[in-house]
Amino acid sequence: PLQEFRMPPLKPLFQTASVLALIGWLLLMALPGWAHTASVVVGVVVVLLAIIYAWVLFAALRQRPEPGSGKPGFFTLGGVLALLRNPTAALAAWIHILAFDLMVGVYIRHEGALAGISHWALLPCYVLTLMFGPLGLLAFLGLRWWLGI
Repeated sequence: PLQEFRMPPLKPLFQTASVLALIGWLLLMALPGWAHTASVVVGVVVVLLAIIYAWVLFAALRQRPEPGSGKPGFFTLGGVLALLRNPTAALAAWIHILAFDLMVGVYIRHEGALAGISHWALLPCYVLTLMFGPLGLLAFLGLRWWLGI
């Protein structure tokens, strides 16, 4: 017989996802010349984040919204706020951000290397992407523009 799906405590999943993302960022920042950096970051770290994300998202979708929290949805601010009031859905959103910001870091590394941009010049872009997502990408695009690349 099919057993009921049980979600483990959220805190260990949050910590695991955060540590995985940090490992990916450390690889990007500390081992820029290693031939396997991108493949380990994408093929191991991002894949593991995606698996955790899928698990947490599945659990969030099976939960009922809190009474009075509004109708959850993606097309209004109220709907998104209603989604994020659920701690499991908020964790899924956080893991989504971790994985996609890390992919932007891989993009910055790849495009920066193709353009011949120094690793030292890319470090601020990595830090901004780690901390503020799109601002890091914007900094990288601005750096390319400033260098005329």
